[in-house]
Amino acid sequence: MKLLVAALLLTMNCLGQTNLTGRVYHNPNIMKDMIKQEVKDFDKKMAEGMAEAKKKAFEKFEKEKGRKPNAQEMADIDKAVNEALTKANDMMENAMKTAVTVEFTDATHLVVKMDMSVDDAILKAAGVSWLKRKAMKAGLALAPKSQKGTYVVKGNQLYIDDGSDEKDTMTVSADGKYLYGKMDKKTKFTLTRSK
Repeated sequence: MKLLVAALLLTMNCLGQTNLTGRVYHNPNIMKDMIKQEVKDFDKKMAEGMAEAKKKAFEKFEKEKGRKPNAQEMADIDKAVNEALTKANDMMENAMKTAVTVEFTDATHLVVKMDMSVDDAILKAAGVSWLKRKAMKAGLALAPKSQKGTYVVKGNQLYIDDGSDEKDTMTVSADGKYLYGKMDKKTKFTLTRSK
């Protein structure tokens, strides 16, 4: 155990001395993980709603056919309801995309590039009004595409200052392949080293 702790401390110490200049970390859609978490939270709340949806589907079947569904028909109804939920979840995961790239330009400076987009067709299918969709697009058009900042490395932590009141902290994996950050207290994201 002592050997493992010593190796971990040595790795972290070496990382603290590593010059990150030229490294690039990227994630094609940090929103996907965030939306997955939101969908997961939503799914927990929807469990009762799903049971109700299945009950109504069975009742509709009985009304239309004049009999209760057999085991195969019940399985088909369950499958159709579950597929509808999966399709809705997939649509939501891809409705908004935010690609993030962090490039370390020298030993103390970095550039964060963000490319945000929304899929109008998915939002429309999800029932988002025309006005809200336009407002979202307008907001994205005004958002900065890149932002410069400075950083300090302490161990495996990066303390980032972009000139705002809030300072960001990111973590570099021990092997240097990943950069971890948080959008808020519960929403984490991972960037993978591409250079």
